[in-house]
Amino acid sequence: MVAYSRLIEQNEADTLARQKVIQKEVIEPLASEYGGRIVKTTGDGALIEFDSAVNAVSWAAAFQRRVAHLEEESEEHKRIAYRVGVNAGEVVFDDNDVFGDGVNLAARLEALADTGGIMISEGVFRNVAGRVDFGFVDLGEQFVKNIARPVHAYRVLLDEDDAGKFVPLPKSSVLRRRSILASAAVCASVSIALFVYIFLLPGDEPQVSGVLVVPFQADDPSAQVLADAATENLYLSFERLNQLEMTPYSIAKSYEGIDVSTDEATRDLGIRYVLDGSAKSNNGEIELFARLRDALASGDGVIWEQNFRGEADQLLGMLVTVKLKAVGAMKAKLNDVERSILENRPTQNPAAYLAYANGKRLLESKDFTDIAKALPLFDEAISMDPRFDDAKLGSAEANFQIWEGSFNTIKYTLDAKTDFSELIEQVLQNDPRNPEATALKVRAHLEQLEPDLALALARGAVFKNPTNPALRVVLGMSLTTEGNYEDAIAEFQEYERHSPKLNSGEKGDLAWNYLRAGDSGRALELLKSIPEEDLREQHHRHLAEANFREGNIKAARAHMELFLKNNVWLNLNWMKPWFEIYKDPQVFSVFEEAMLGSGLPEWPFNFNEGREADRIAHDELVLLHSDSFIEQHSVGPFGAPYSENRNSDGTIELNFAWMNGVPLSGTWKVFGDQICRNIPSVHQGRDLCHFLYLDPEKSTDDHRYVAAPWSFGIVNSVFVRTKK
Repeated sequence: MVAYSRLIEQNEADTLARQKVIQKEVIEPLASEYGGRIVKTTGDGALIEFDSAVNAVSWAAAFQRRVAHLEEESEEHKRIAYRVGVNAGEVVFDDNDVFGDGVNLAARLEALADTGGIMISEGVFRNVAGRVDFGFVDLGEQFVKNIARPVHAYRVLLDEDDAGKFVPLPKSSVLRRRSILASAAVCASVSIALFVYIFLLPGDEPQVSGVLVVPFQADDPSAQVLADAATENLYLSFERLNQLEMTPYSIAKSYEGIDVSTDEATRDLGIRYVLDGSAKSNNGEIELFARLRDALASGDGVIWEQNFRGEADQLLGMLVTVKLKAVGAMKAKLNDVERSILENRPTQNPAAYLAYANGKRLLESKDFTDIAKALPLFDEAISMDPRFDDAKLGSAEANFQIWEGSFNTIKYTLDAKTDFSELIEQVLQNDPRNPEATALKVRAHLEQLEPDLALALARGAVFKNPTNPALRVVLGMSLTTEGNYEDAIAEFQEYERHSPKLNSGEKGDLAWNYLRAGDSGRALELLKSIPEEDLREQHHRHLAEANFREGNIKAARAHMELFLKNNVWLNLNWMKPWFEIYKDPQVFSVFEEAMLGSGLPEWPFNFNEGREADRIAHDELVLLHSDSFIEQHSVGPFGAPYSENRNSDGTIELNFAWMNGVPLSGTWKVFGDQICRNIPSVHQGRDLCHFLYLDPEKSTDDHRYVAAPWSFGIVNSVFVRTKK
């Protein structure tokens, strides 16, 4: 009801009496006539649901006409009038009420309607066009209060002379109309809604097949960053949607600069939809054009296209509309996480977004060398937009992986630890419940052997945000470290249920977690679903373990052989410290059996095989590491110059040429028949122990030539006697 408060203030008794007549003589009988159910009335509004779009809009039209007839003799300043909003979508039932985005959007549509008018959503329009005797005006995308995504709205024309009329959206008025109607929505929000809810019809089931995103063209050199940013944003978003089968990124990029016809796309790639467009920059203003073509459509196949104009900082907002419109045209259904991905506008700086997107793609490859390439791209994005939280999270993840994996060759890991910790806190200061930052903090607690803190943080975060996949998976990881495997697997299943489409890196990470929790069958299913061209080294290691545990030893050995092809030094003892986060020692025992059974060496290059007689025992180790000898080195595990300073107080400094003068400091000790080092910058400061083997042919009483199989290579040295 429009201006309810003013009418009540003028004459409460008269307004309520006439309103009661409308309720009893118009709303209720018409709802019954058109098959509607009155969910609730609010005094000055009502919520009604229908199972037919045609019935809902027909009811709304009959209602508005009858109210206008009843009130036509009233003085204009006393006249009762309503606005009606009609939307289609899913709802949640709770006793005698309904909730959900479908209801919220109907209310926002009502606020956009004229007094005595009807505003409908695009989903409703598709269902009623050509089936009702009304006309329609296409109002295009509208930005409304408290809803991030724009709403495509249509005005219903109630004049009988307008039956069958359709007024299209004039392309040139996009920006002007948007600003005007955004203001109108704010002004209208003071009244309480009369809104109508309807269900989706069976004919709206999604019908989606393959999609090619052709790299957007730059109409001038200054627009190249805009075109590239648009391409990356569209691809990174669409590849996460479960209902879209995307052409692989490398193939899509090969079509850059090519005018692709739908016939070619179908013939060469077997896909149905082609999304392409262009960007232009002109005197500080940008223009973006996008279109979607369907190989099954007639004519040129264009089923949607739109032009946008605005400032450069509006590019990501324009792309939100492009994505939602394209997905709508392809009739793909979205879950909440997928919709949030499409609606995300992480920065207003296209160049910053492009740097971030390139870094994110590198980081997601799970290739060790790509981390080094990704990190400066994230830092570049942050420098261009210091408020760019997604870029901060990308940099935090890269730094975390460096610290977790002991990748000192990329960056000193203690610096990486400081950086990711600071970045996490910056994001959380801006958004205290940010799920990605919280999830990374949980993982950091786990790696720092703080399982209680990790579990408490993860449980609390999931309680507040139960559908976020990033939080679900870290809760599962925390439960696994506690030995609660049944609940952990349930969390991993929830992670899968709430996630957008998992990329190859995420599938590999999840497979690792399933393996730790004891579900090798699901791990193998995930790994087998990764396209062969996307398999990376870590996937082969996981496939070796999963196949071994599922009884396929031949396949396990084949994958391990592929893994070791580029990791000739890798061995079980390098991986062993990772398992200190698990309280149950059986977790490592099961992994150890699978790795050794698949062909992974226990020590680098199977060094220990056949050398048992040469192993130096405890008493001799103590003597060699006393003041009676000094150890001399020339090269390190990978053949580069190396030296160390080992002190009698138990401290040590390791000097590798590839660390550019930065020593790796820590402590050392003799433990049983092994030498153990604790280096905070390697494996989070966990003990790294190894045996020493004597070379009896070269050694004398004063010169002991030894080989030390460290967890990442062999170090040869000579112990020279200083005194007897």
